[in-house]
Amino acid sequence: MSKPSNKGYAYIKPIAAVVTATLSTWASAQDVQELSVTKVQTKSESSYVVEKSASHKHTQPLLDTAKTVTVINQAVMKDRNVDSLQDALRNVSGISLAAGEGGAPTGDSMSIRGFSATNDIFVDGIRDIAGYTRDVYNIETVEVAKGPGSAVSGRGATGGSVNLETKKATLGEFNDVSLRLGTENDYRGRFDTNIEVNETSALRINLLADKGDVAGRDYVENETNAIAVAFATGLGTDSRFDINFEYQRQDNLPDYGIAWVRDDSPVAELVGSEFGPAPVDFDNFYGNIHRDYEDIEAYSTTARYEYDFSQNTMVRAQARIGTVKRESVTTAPRFFSVTTDTDITFGDEKTRDTNNSLVAFQLDLIGNYEFAGFTHDVVVGVELANETFTRHNFVATTPDNLIEDGIRNDLYNPDATIAFTGVYGRDGTSIEAKAKNQAIYAFDTVTLNKQWEVTGGIRFDSFTTDYHNDYNDPSALISTSDDLFSWNAAVVYKPSENGSIYLGAGNSFNPSAEGITVSTRSNAADLDAEESRSYELGTKWSLVDNRLQANAALFSTEKTNARTDSPFADDTSDELLGGKQRVRGLELSATGLITKEWTVIASYTYQDSEVTKALGDDISQIGNELARTPKNSASVWTTYDVSEQLSFGVGAQYLDERYNGSTSTRSRAGGYTIFDFMVAYDVSKDLSLQLNGENLGDKDYIDQLGGGHFVPGSGRKFSLTASYSF
Repeated sequence: MSKPSNKGYAYIKPIAAVVTATLSTWASAQDVQELSVTKVQTKSESSYVVEKSASHKHTQPLLDTAKTVTVINQAVMKDRNVDSLQDALRNVSGISLAAGEGGAPTGDSMSIRGFSATNDIFVDGIRDIAGYTRDVYNIETVEVAKGPGSAVSGRGATGGSVNLETKKATLGEFNDVSLRLGTENDYRGRFDTNIEVNETSALRINLLADKGDVAGRDYVENETNAIAVAFATGLGTDSRFDINFEYQRQDNLPDYGIAWVRDDSPVAELVGSEFGPAPVDFDNFYGNIHRDYEDIEAYSTTARYEYDFSQNTMVRAQARIGTVKRESVTTAPRFFSVTTDTDITFGDEKTRDTNNSLVAFQLDLIGNYEFAGFTHDVVVGVELANETFTRHNFVATTPDNLIEDGIRNDLYNPDATIAFTGVYGRDGTSIEAKAKNQAIYAFDTVTLNKQWEVTGGIRFDSFTTDYHNDYNDPSALISTSDDLFSWNAAVVYKPSENGSIYLGAGNSFNPSAEGITVSTRSNAADLDAEESRSYELGTKWSLVDNRLQANAALFSTEKTNARTDSPFADDTSDELLGGKQRVRGLELSATGLITKEWTVIASYTYQDSEVTKALGDDISQIGNELARTPKNSASVWTTYDVSEQLSFGVGAQYLDERYNGSTSTRSRAGGYTIFDFMVAYDVSKDLSLQLNGENLGDKDYIDQLGGGHFVPGSGRKFSLTASYSF
């Protein structure tokens, strides 16, 4: 086993000293220019267009940012009746959802451009922790940045990353309250109030109460209650401070959906369904309402301070403490023996009693300078983070009669109400993983003239983990240490003020302990991180008097040292970095106003994915598509204002067929298209009503793909929302 290394500090200190000294010289020697980065991006609820990224590391307008970035703002989320991160991401093509599996919980799990992005979700630029379903009641924008992102965000981000920008306290006063009632015994109440304390300070409070059944799924229901409190002072001055606290509680009936028929010789009545979904009603629920449950508590406190040294230099410090607790028992639908009968067992229950915690700190120097005859937009920073994962052994402390009595469920007519007499609890043992990350990074966008810009970025991470992986042996330890150097580079050509053509490149890393815990295979801790490189050639245009943004891009991402089974007889349980995977494709998108009355957000993604090299038992994967990577996917949503009071909206989402893995025994999910609509009417300047319909055709479709099961998408549902502002 490798041991944690502190040599990352040795690299960081001298680099930080040199960079800081250089920037200080620039700041004192150059003429002062206006620093636009200190200004908050204005987001209009009457337009879907967002012109600037929420990330301070993307210093240029999105029109001149050399990568595909899609921003889902409040206007889109309101019109589409978005509740969760997963709902918001349906507006972005090229993303496919994954189901919870034995080692990973249900929640926001996804692939972007063919590669897993489950660990690449950020809130206000800080990596979010744990697997759970994120509500957007306190979210201003959801930003998806595609392409390699390790230079920006650290480990992972091979296909892209997702950043959620939270609502902040601001000057001015407003109160927004809404109540939604739906056809699934559901309600959703929200209250958002902003109070101006004085000329430079404000307090903002967001409240949420949400409960309801899941359309198209028997018995499944979810409940969320949350509060977010934000306070800011120094607004409009050169010294600003804000602090945000959020608490969220979820009480859900977890859903692992329906089993795949994972065999080429199933029982006779399942012939024709080999390596596909079981031929059953998609409403079927195979859990037990008396045994299955999911309780989640999430806390976070984030503080940020910004100080303008001058009009062209700002320092920004941000820190967060966060915890996510999860306790759950979930029945995974599995055949008792698919080759002999169709019964579903209750014996594959998944238990979790976990605690994820995070302490993170970021310090950035952000500046705009004239140096050597060119304009430089510079970001230099350091990031420190400690992450901890604790999992208590959660077992049946009194016998589980569903298992002990060998009770089976009927595939075609499952019974979720069978009496359950067991009790689950901790047995006193646990496992724990701790991770430390220290990073330094620097970005510079050089404006050569009105037509040309050049961007470069570098980042160094020292990432170490200790994983106590044995419930019965507290001394058992697997340690990893990775020193990761990431980079990106791009050139942007502006043929006119409203357009750009760009070429970008970068790399990303996936350490063996990317998710803190590491595989217990004998050599997993000794493997270097997987590395990927990506290239993107694209163009962006601001059309129709700058009301409509249109983008197109060709991209190619290749992982050159993917983990693959060892082919050697004496170490067949080991892995080697001998695999290759690649995804090539095309992205098209348009967002904004076609006319003053007609708004659209649309995207299309083509992905050609393939395992190009593998070893050992994985050799059969060569030529197969990557997991959860549809060749074609598209999303469109458009609204039209009939009058100042009345508007209509319609939308569709299309996803091509995809597979749950790349092995020869992979299961296939068919493609689907679903349609939504909206009608909104402003009763007065303060009161509005909105009717939404989702999955209008009540389409049965496979939404989230797991290895042994899949989760169907939501069925048809309608809801009416009343919103009042005062």
